[in-house]
Parts: sequence; structure tokens; C-alpha cells
Amino acid sequence: MKKVLLASLVVALFAGMAMAQADQTATVDVSVNVNGVWSIALSSGTVDFGNMDPGANATAGVTATVRTNQKVAWYLKLNKDQDLTHTTDATESIPSASFLYAGSGGAGTWVDGQFQSAATTAYTATVAEQKAAAGIDLTTTYDLTIPADAVAGTYTNTITYTLTATP
Repeated sequence: MKKVLLASLVVALFAGMAMAQADQTATVDVSVNVNGVWSIALSSGTVDFGNMDPGANATAGVTATVRTNQKVAWYLKLNKDQDLTHTTDATESIPSASFLYAGSGGAGTWVDGQFQSAATTAYTATVAEQKAAAGIDLTTTYDLTIPADAVAGTYTNTITYTLTATP
């Protein structure tokens, strides 16, 4: 009986000591650096209209996928390096008025028109698109009409797409 009483007294003593202890806390500071995303990828690096007769018209499209989490106003600019120029006779070209573009996709504003030598704003993103890390698909449809007096041969140029924060 003495042992039971002694054991009960010890348990009560430890229980009382446990209740008398103040709570203790510790903290962990957590941080993360999210990498910036600022990229443009094209669905194709070439557009080949194939064989066309003078006076014929054709369209082809290229999709630019823009990804950004910069939370800044951004723009898609387009420009040409030259008119569509004959590969063996540089005096022959297809004028800009015969090679147009029209944009689609995104929630922003498109400005359709002729390709210029200087980078020209074709698309202006909305505020909601400033955080588009998953990507926004912007399609540019090229519309080519071969002039009736075009000289036979291959014509080429390069179209540049620029993702920029400058209007």
C-alpha cells in the first residue's frame, strides 16, 4: 500500500511539474526566389508558300507563344529584313502591299498591316496578360498575293518577332 501511495505521489508531482511549464516556441523563416520568365517561341521557323502563279493569293500562319511573369506591360513587334526579294535578281521584289499580316489570339489589341523594316507593334498585351507564365498563343496569319508582273523565281525575306517591354 505504501508503494501505491508513493507511486501516486510521484505521478502527481510530475504531473504538477508538467502543468507548471510554460509553452516554448521556435520559428522558421521561409523564403523562395521565383525565377523570371520572359520568352517567345515560334511554331515554325519557316513559311514556304510553295509554287504560286502570278495573281494568286495564299495564306499561312505562325504562332508565337509568349511566356512572362514579369508583371510589366509588354508588346509583340514584327519587322522584315527586306521586301520579298528575288534570290538571283535583287532588283525584283514583291512589295509590302502584297505581303500582309493579321493577328489573332490573346486578349490584347492587334494592329494588322504590312511588314515594315523597323520593328512595329503588332500586339499590345492586357494587364491580365502581364503574368502569363503558362503562355499565350498569338497567331500571325501571312497573306501573300503574287503581283501579276512578278518575274519567275524564288523570293525570300526574314520576319523577326520581338517580345519587348517598350511600346
